[in-house]
Amino acid sequence: MRKLAHLQRVGAKIDERRKTGTFGGLVRDFRQSLHFREKLSQNTRIAYDRYLNRLLAGYADAPLVEMTPEDIQKRVIDANEATPAAADQMLSILRTLYTYARKRNRDIEDWTEGLEQFGNQSEREPWPDELLDDALSSKDALFRFAVTLALYTGQRPGDVCLMTWGAITGDLIRVRQQKTKTALAVPMHDVLRNTIEQMPRSDRHLFLLSNRRGDPLTAAVFLKWCQRFSRARGENRTPHGLRKNATIQLFEAGCTAAEVASITGHKSLAMLEHYGKQRSQPKIARVATEKWRVRTAGERENSSDWGKRLS
Repeated sequence: MRKLAHLQRVGAKIDERRKTGTFGGLVRDFRQSLHFREKLSQNTRIAYDRYLNRLLAGYADAPLVEMTPEDIQKRVIDANEATPAAADQMLSILRTLYTYARKRNRDIEDWTEGLEQFGNQSEREPWPDELLDDALSSKDALFRFAVTLALYTGQRPGDVCLMTWGAITGDLIRVRQQKTKTALAVPMHDVLRNTIEQMPRSDRHLFLLSNRRGDPLTAAVFLKWCQRFSRARGENRTPHGLRKNATIQLFEAGCTAAEVASITGHKSLAMLEHYGKQRSQPKIARVATEKWRVRTAGERENSSDWGKRLS
């Protein structure tokens, strides 16, 4: 009787765990959640959907209770080691999905526990100087304009694609970031101003980056342009890397963290430091030394004037 009672308890527990559903059902619920529909920006949802669809191809019917770290390691991480950034992104999304599922279902074990990311997301890294110079001098006028606009405003690709001619006021471009809802007024760099003045504008085109119909360039198309351009030159870079280039160049110009953030719109100093971590120490040291020299010279001049007045 004790053995029978034990088996009944085990059977009841198994039945309860099976009620937790499948991975496909979890993704469906997640996409319908308030967090996904309203808390994430449109471009973030598009990125999530791209990777969720890849995960669904392998796990749509998989019961949540049967998903294991070993399987994720083989079928997600190892299977995508040729594209480590994609593997890292899918692992990150799986962790988000587990957190979502764990709050709603009992007895689900973390299917990402102990798994490590590649940590080598080169496609999101800043563009090398030579590659950036090639892009800024490209014969493709629209691509050159898109890269210039992304670099010299320091904004995310989605925000760059939605910039309008009406957002230009004097020497400012006004932006309302999709992700953070931050409103910015970004002064135009001379290079950007000259580029904008050279771009033809149709009266029926609302967006700075638009096709012949006047529709805005999409972030997905901008991504394809940058990947095709960089891969043809032995690199793998995306528009988002240009935001890091902007951050680095601002730091190297001697800007403080607050000054950099006033252009890029970063809310977190930790994230701003992450974006600018590849800035050149020698360049910044030269800027700092020059500021020091100017201040010292000013102090000496003031001291000399004070001495003359005393005498």
